[in-house]
Amino acid sequence: MTWTVKHWAALIQGYALLGMVPVLCGFTSTTLNPEQAEVVTSDVEHFWQAFDDAAKVPLPERAGVYDREYLQLGSEGLREFSKRRIGTPEVFTQHVEENRAYYAKVRRRIGEVVNQKPAIQAAFRRLKVVYPDIKFPKHVYFVVGRQHAAGISSSDGIILAAEMFATPPGTAYNYNAAYPDFVPFTVVHETIHFNQAFQDEDNITVLQGTITEGTADFIASLVLPESNMRQYTDRWQYGCAHEAELASRYIQDEDVTKMPPWMYDHNPNTGWPPDMGYWMGYRIEQSVYSQARDKIAALRRMLQVTDFKALLTASGYPSKVPACVPQTPAHAR
Repeated sequence: MTWTVKHWAALIQGYALLGMVPVLCGFTSTTLNPEQAEVVTSDVEHFWQAFDDAAKVPLPERAGVYDREYLQLGSEGLREFSKRRIGTPEVFTQHVEENRAYYAKVRRRIGEVVNQKPAIQAAFRRLKVVYPDIKFPKHVYFVVGRQHAAGISSSDGIILAAEMFATPPGTAYNYNAAYPDFVPFTVVHETIHFNQAFQDEDNITVLQGTITEGTADFIASLVLPESNMRQYTDRWQYGCAHEAELASRYIQDEDVTKMPPWMYDHNPNTGWPPDMGYWMGYRIEQSVYSQARDKIAALRRMLQVTDFKALLTASGYPSKVPACVPQTPAHAR
């Protein structure tokens, strides 16, 4: 799909990735074999080597250390991320050194982010079973940035800034907080987006936008436990208790081209949790899937949909949707 600032903002707001707004472009280097989707973690190792070595030299010399030991040794993913989100070695060094205490604090947590590699690989294998036609990115890269962007995609794959998923344990609830165990869900969600036939435009409707995002969440939930981040569980608790009134307003708003309050609004004036549109899209697709005898055909329809009104009608939502079971929010972690 073609990504704009708005689309990545959707990922950030829906996935609570610290409110940054990088621009995505769809990756074109893909594989049908999940075993060929490589998860690359070497850049994080290089960063910590540079981080440690930089502390041994005077401040004016540290940019050279980061350049030699991290940036110049970078993977294709880091090189692309550097061009678009890191900047010069001097700019990068200034940020890291000014925030050295924070990077040191989350070092172990970043290790937990990188350690999601087996979970990503396992999720890709399960996704292949659930939907054999799925296309995977050739690479998923982990890098360390300057707390400026959660990630981007390039023609070569998905690139994630590990520090943006490294919220320390015990941090008070914040809608903009993301955790290491959220990484696999994020990667699968983005993989689903790339497989969708619908090409978003700036004037998409609430119906189109919410089903597009809800589809990515729903299919991801078929291969991974649903996220217990409070951002998600709050939607389930509110949604289950108010689904009838939400559905009624949703039908009224389905052709509106302004996404708030359904999505892209951290403080909706409706009293809803943010991004309830993700949840509505999920529930619609859950209704489609639960009624389908051929589950693979149902997923194919979701991914290839361009007539969203026909899909909504076929879903029978809300009368045919499965019973709603709220989750308990995971507050501070």
